[in-house]
Amino acid sequence: GKSSILDATVIMLSWAVNRIKHSGSSGKPITENDIKNGASFSTIELETSAAKWKIVKARKGHGTPEEKSDYTDLNRFSKYIQSQIADNHPISLPLFVYYPINRAVIDIPLRIKNKHNFDVLSAYDDALGGGANFRTFFEWFREREDLENENNANSIVKTTDKSLDAVRMAWELFLPEFKNFRVRRSPLRLEVEKNGKKLSVNQLSDGEKVLLSMIGDLSRRLSIANPNLSNPLDGEAIVLIDEIDLHLHPKWQRMVIEKFPSVFTKCQFIMTTHSPHIITHTRAENLFRLKQIDMKVTCEKPIESYGKNVDRILEDLMGLDTTRPNGVKKYFDEIYDLIDKNDFALAKEKIISLKNDIGEDSDLLKAELLIRRKEVIGK
Repeated sequence: GKSSILDATVIMLSWAVNRIKHSGSSGKPITENDIKNGASFSTIELETSAAKWKIVKARKGHGTPEEKSDYTDLNRFSKYIQSQIADNHPISLPLFVYYPINRAVIDIPLRIKNKHNFDVLSAYDDALGGGANFRTFFEWFREREDLENENNANSIVKTTDKSLDAVRMAWELFLPEFKNFRVRRSPLRLEVEKNGKKLSVNQLSDGEKVLLSMIGDLSRRLSIANPNLSNPLDGEAIVLIDEIDLHLHPKWQRMVIEKFPSVFTKCQFIMTTHSPHIITHTRAENLFRLKQIDMKVTCEKPIESYGKNVDRILEDLMGLDTTRPNGVKKYFDEIYDLIDKNDFALAKEKIISLKNDIGEDSDLLKAELLIRRKEVIGK
């Protein structure tokens, strides 16, 4: 299903990352467990605006498949990127990042033992390996903040670090109630002002921490990959997010699906979700609905989605027969069946009974109005 498509995309993008870092390097392999039952081999092909490549994996004991892996275009692309780095050209690396379901939340080290080397290729470190590494992010943030403070200590004109500004800007664009992120010592922590109150990020909710971690990680990687851009958030990336609604209140779900493309303007986001709150804020041309029929996954494009209410999304696009409990749905069916038969007395009794159970309801009001209209016509 959805996660399998993301996993396949991660396999393919890992070959691009590793060949940009080291010529001829391999990426994540297709394993035998990835091959569909009954098939002798599996093929994944990916095409981007810059290159396309194909990986073929044969099951052991099934001979050589007719198709072969092809990295010709990918090798050309990766060597071009390598030459740009080697010749010290102003470079903007194409970034690839994956945030799976088990993406990390806040993890701040008790102490920092060693300094990291945050060169341009470090933007790829663990980018496809399991989500936002907040420990690495925190160490990078502290290092950049120390340099910022050191420069300002010896300067009359105070300046801010461009990379940190990109992260701070992204955080505040997503969560405007959060201000003044800074590293504090004794104990080591990342501190923030939320609605004017100082808090450690460890005191925030799980949803807040997941969102801060993911936004911070992506902004940091874009800053490292695009050192020559005046605004690193304008860097290009393919970003995969599994279950974008994870840990997020419906209000935040609606916010993030609009914020991601507006803050990271040149990133392509490939997200999965089961949330109708996400779907109703997404244009139909950007949606792909997956269905599994007889061990085969099909992809459909919905006709409409944007602006539809949640009930319509659940019933029309996600296949629910009703958004009500089955017992309540059955009671409504009985009421409308009685109205069709002009048995208004019993229908009214059932309306009163259901109203006592679920309270006032717009559909019960519609049923009452329908009875009145039919009674008037009958007279």
